[in-house]
Amino acid sequence: MPDLGLYQGKYALRRILDRIPGIARFRPNAVSLASLIPSALAGISIAMGWWPLAILGIAGRMVLTTLDGHIAENYGKKTRIGGYVNRVPAELGDVLILLGLWTRADPVWATLVIAGAWLVNVFGVLGLVAGGSTQSVGPAGQTDRLAILLVTCGIAIFFPVDWTVVCQILVALILLTVVLRVRRSVRELARM
Repeated sequence: MPDLGLYQGKYALRRILDRIPGIARFRPNAVSLASLIPSALAGISIAMGWWPLAILGIAGRMVLTTLDGHIAENYGKKTRIGGYVNRVPAELGDVLILLGLWTRADPVWATLVIAGAWLVNVFGVLGLVAGGSTQSVGPAGQTDRLAILLVTCGIAIFFPVDWTVVCQILVALILLTVVLRVRRSVRELARM
């Protein structure tokens, strides 16, 4: 089954990011930590209904979380601690952005999205514990959720958006993503 989701699109973005002058001098851990700034901007902007700023924050977060890994992998700056530092701001940033939904949607559905996002991330890396690989399959990985929110914020500039419905759609996509990730991990581990 082919991967569902936008995660693979990061490789196209990396080719564009390579054009940044002096990219090799950046420190990937600093870039990872810096991604918390646009994440907070996005979450606050979603909560306040400042759609253009929310779009800017989400896009900035997506670029920075792609850039950090790219610098580490392609410029010889990959470290064990870097892998850890890479994940922590990404997970915290995800929560910062999704917290903005609490003022826009039914808090129960917003909470389900936040909890579901955590489950997607956990089931994406759970295979590693048993010697498998990270799974990025599914229509509601971090990149996909952010893209959905980015597009929805763009729509909200011009039209009213029912954010509870957006959260309900995200929860459905999250459940599908969890199932696909578990299924793929189990299949991979069974072949080992």
